[in-house]
Amino acid sequence: MSNEAVKEKKAPKKEKPHTYKKLLSYIGEYKKDVYLTWIYVFFEALLEILNAYFIQYLLQAVYALDLGKLLLWTGILVLISLVAAFCGIMAGYWASSASAGFGKNLRRAMFVKIQDYSFKNIDKFSPSSIVTRTTTDVTNVQNAFMMVIRTVIRAPFMMIFALIMCFVTAPTLSWIYLIIIPVLLFLLIFIAATVHPIFVKIFNTYDELNESVEEDVDGIRVVKSFDRKDYHVSRFNKVSDFIYKNFLKAESILAFNSPLMNLAVYAAMVLLAFLGSSLIIRSGSTTLTTASLTTLIMYVMMIMMSLMMVSMVYVFITISRNSAERIVEIVVEEPDIKNKENPVMEIKDGRVDFDHVSFAYVPGKNVLSDIDLHFHSGETIGIIGPTGSSKSTLVSLIARLYDVTEGSVKVGGVDVRDYDLKTLRDSVAVVLQKNLLFTGTIRDNLKWGNLNASDEEIWKACDLAQASEFLHRFPEGLDTPIVEGGNNVSGGQKQRLCIARALLMNPKILILDDSTSACDTHTDSLIRKGLASTRPDVTKFIIAQRVLSIKDCETILVLDAGGKLVAQGNNEELMQNCSVYKELYESQLGGGDFDASNE
Repeated sequence: MSNEAVKEKKAPKKEKPHTYKKLLSYIGEYKKDVYLTWIYVFFEALLEILNAYFIQYLLQAVYALDLGKLLLWTGILVLISLVAAFCGIMAGYWASSASAGFGKNLRRAMFVKIQDYSFKNIDKFSPSSIVTRTTTDVTNVQNAFMMVIRTVIRAPFMMIFALIMCFVTAPTLSWIYLIIIPVLLFLLIFIAATVHPIFVKIFNTYDELNESVEEDVDGIRVVKSFDRKDYHVSRFNKVSDFIYKNFLKAESILAFNSPLMNLAVYAAMVLLAFLGSSLIIRSGSTTLTTASLTTLIMYVMMIMMSLMMVSMVYVFITISRNSAERIVEIVVEEPDIKNKENPVMEIKDGRVDFDHVSFAYVPGKNVLSDIDLHFHSGETIGIIGPTGSSKSTLVSLIARLYDVTEGSVKVGGVDVRDYDLKTLRDSVAVVLQKNLLFTGTIRDNLKWGNLNASDEEIWKACDLAQASEFLHRFPEGLDTPIVEGGNNVSGGQKQRLCIARALLMNPKILILDDSTSACDTHTDSLIRKGLASTRPDVTKFIIAQRVLSIKDCETILVLDAGGKLVAQGNNEELMQNCSVYKELYESQLGGGDFDASNE
């Protein structure tokens, strides 16, 4: 047995919270709607029971040819039916309000919790899975909740009262229920237990289906340019067919639910009709009349309808059980990065220290090893290295997007884990590799950096980011709408807007993670010169694949594929002492001293 297997075997199992108890805590302000639902359902059920009870008096009036009593009981039954219908409508209204509010609270709780996740937490759940959980899974739970609150009072109340009335009306025939009901309940429980594992597979596969759709839509330009439509359709069909087959299997098993209920109802009615009629004919019973036998059969219908409602709720709960578990996984997930007690609320300056830092995404497999670096406030640091050398990971530790595995990262002389997270991230502006603009206007997107920024401040940031030039060409300027994902602007324009957004934060540390890769070298040079001249107090980390983007930095870090620091120094020092850097320099610049400003 491998060491990993031994560790896994010895690791204590994480105790799961009580799923339904946790979910019910999100009913919140809609408890009133639940209680009103129960009140109306109670009176609806009570009136239906009274209807069934009074029908025997109507039948007796018919048998006695008493027109006065016939009209009286007809009027009473009509009135009861109308009031019961009103109660049913109101119960439906308040049940809908409660379930819709419950669903709203669940979605909000999940979304708010996700905002607190660290990158590590987000890595645990794929984006497609999170989308499925906040949409399909919440809808399943919401529908099940509405069914439950409408039947939790009605079904037991009607069943118990009808059973009591059956025993009062004909105790000699009531043994029929004592046989049919337990057998039926056992079969329903067996069906639910059989289909639950199938639904677990189905809803987990929904994540794959959403992922396939998301990838295809996001990458539709690549799909079309490579003519990979058939591949994506085939991939989608495989996942879709898997869901279809398993849904068909589960629903085929659940389909036994209705025939079993009907069989039980008809069996009870036939037995009651036969045995009750025989009892009346043979013994001339005065306690069991034709009218009371009719009422007894109505009680049978009420009992079986109550069981039918319970079985339907059980089906809904069975379908939604896995959805409920998946929702709870989101809301109980504890962010692995959170504020400590009494955090530091102020950052003095932009000094950055990496004190023997190591980091691993997976325990025991470091992607950064023993990084020991110290930078002054206002210094410009370039970082270069091959793909997979953990350049982005290194700078992510500064904003505490991940926590170090060993050592510490300090900003302004204080461990980043001691800072208030908002204070830290307001002072560390990060422009990541994957630049993202949100639906809205350009102005809305830029104000993410500073909600109170004036137009003058916005234009200054755009000037520094070399975005003003193309913004002036847009007819609507800052009010130009941005479509989903920012696909109506070019890659270079998107990068420059993201840099401007970061500059509006007035950060003490600015991290540009390959964020000018889509810009031409001239624009890249102008951005770097603008930052150097107008923000000299800001510590700047520039990650790049192009030597030209970092060659003028005061300090350049060269990382290797294993996340180890190969060398550090300025351009001249590295050209003399680092063969890796020299090779990159000469392969990209041809050994010449290329000046981008003259381009």
